[in-house]
Amino acid sequence: MSELSVPPMMYSLQLNEFGPPSNLKYVEVKSPQLCSPYQVIVKVIAAGVNPIEYKLRSGNFPIVNVLLKFPAVLGSDFSGVILAKGDKVTEFKIGDEVFGKTKNIFSGLGTYAQFVLVNVKSDAILKKPASITHQEAAGIGMASLTAWSGLISFGNLKIDEEAKKLHQKVLVIGASGGVGTFAVQIAKIINNAHVTAICSGKNAELVKNLGADRVIDYTKEDFGEVLKEERESIDLVFDCIGGDEYYDKSIPLLRIGGNFVTAVGPDTYGDNLGTINTMKAIAVTLGRKLFSVRNYKFIIGLSEKDLPKIVTYMEKRQIVTVIGHEFDLKDGVKAHEISESHRAYGKIILNCSN
Repeated sequence: MSELSVPPMMYSLQLNEFGPPSNLKYVEVKSPQLCSPYQVIVKVIAAGVNPIEYKLRSGNFPIVNVLLKFPAVLGSDFSGVILAKGDKVTEFKIGDEVFGKTKNIFSGLGTYAQFVLVNVKSDAILKKPASITHQEAAGIGMASLTAWSGLISFGNLKIDEEAKKLHQKVLVIGASGGVGTFAVQIAKIINNAHVTAICSGKNAELVKNLGADRVIDYTKEDFGEVLKEERESIDLVFDCIGGDEYYDKSIPLLRIGGNFVTAVGPDTYGDNLGTINTMKAIAVTLGRKLFSVRNYKFIIGLSEKDLPKIVTYMEKRQIVTVIGHEFDLKDGVKAHEISESHRAYGKIILNCSN
């Protein structure tokens, strides 16, 4: 084992029971220790906040609630510096700046902390490019992989040079959020798609600057009416909001055989995945798959193997993390409040080393 100085105690945001954001407590706890030769201890400079985490905190995931161990530290995305490593870790050295996405979220050993254990075999961990800040790197993991999976893996958007000549049409619903901002950029850079984006007017300029060809303010316009001339011509609808309304308005716009891909499901924002709503989601998904001439796909599972592909574009600043909100770790309650409000834009980042 090799290591720099890892203090015996650290601060983290700890959750002791399901409930509101105020249940997150900024407390001093023992620092993690290496317990596998394939682990590293990372000093967390910044951590990303994702919607899955407020949903877990609230207790609205009964199917997975039993997996979460209290006291729990949430969070999966991180960026920081390696302070210690196991004997079998050869691809990283002490002092390396790294970022990635852990799978510790259900074990309660997440990234809302000053230090985190990362397994180089099972977790996604990469060296941080010098051109990307720790805050930007902390926002990459889950959001960018969700966008990539939705567009490429599930949406079948083509990524070769010939495909760029096709100018495939993509509609992104919820384009100003953490996933949506990545989706707009990926569709433009990877595919040269014609991107129509749905977001609020206050974020329209942001989304245009990311490359969207057309932005529709959902607070003022009914996109189903505005896009009537696009009927049966859109190749892919990528939904970051959920709910039946957006699905019903999108289906007439999709070409026969086109893909409607949702990161959320039939429940708006996916906030209430109780047993009944989970059964509804399964039933609706099966119904739409069996009885529609368009393809309905619900993103389940992310491939961390796609992360290096995304980072090659980010290293060149062709794709960037849009940071909308930053908080110190001790103010994590505020971060969850704004995430849960559905009024955030871009990524929410926790600065953990202050």
